[in-house]
Amino acid sequence: MSPIARHYAPAKWFLPVHAVFGILAMGLAAFQFSNRLRARYLRMHRLLGYAYVTSVFISAPFAVVVAFKIPKPFSVIAANCMQSLGWIVSTSIALYCVRSGNIALHRRWMIRSYPFAMVFTVGRALPLFVPAILLNPGAGEAVFWIAIALAAFLPSLFLDWPAMNLRSVTREGTAARSPTILVP
Repeated sequence: MSPIARHYAPAKWFLPVHAVFGILAMGLAAFQFSNRLRARYLRMHRLLGYAYVTSVFISAPFAVVVAFKIPKPFSVIAANCMQSLGWIVSTSIALYCVRSGNIALHRRWMIRSYPFAMVFTVGRALPLFVPAILLNPGAGEAVFWIAIALAAFLPSLFLDWPAMNLRSVTREGTAARSPTILVP
C-alpha cells in the first residue's frame, strides 16, 4: 500500500462521498452564475440550484468527518471545520432567502457560498504557481487559512464595491452643488 493510500485509509468510506458531492457542487455552481440560463431556463436554474444545495449539505459534513479521520494537526482540522461551516451557513442563508422570495439577497448569498467551495481548489492549486509554499511544511496550512478568510470577506467586498463607489461619487456631486458656507 502506498503512503498516500495509507494516509487516506481511515477515511476511505467517507472521502469518496465528500469528493463526489464537492466536485458536483463546484461544477453546478458555475452554471448558476449564468444570467442567460437563469433568464431562459428558470426551471433548470432551480433544479441545478437544489442539486447544488444538496451537494453542499452532503459534502461539507463529510469534509468534517474526513478531517477527523485522517491524521493531521488540530489547526488543519479546525480550518476544515471553519470552511465547512462557512459553506453550509452561506448556502443555508441563500436557500432561506430564495424560499422567502428575496431573490436579490439569495443571489448575494449564493455568491458568498461559492468561494467556500473553492478553498480546497485554491489551496491545492496555489503551490503549483508559488512553489516556495512547498518548501515550508506549515505554509500549506497558512494557505488554507488565508483562503478561508478570503472566502469569508472578499465576496462582500466585490458585492458592495459598486455601492461604496457610488456613494463617494454622489457625495462629490452633492458637495459641488451645495452652497459654500463660510464659518468665521
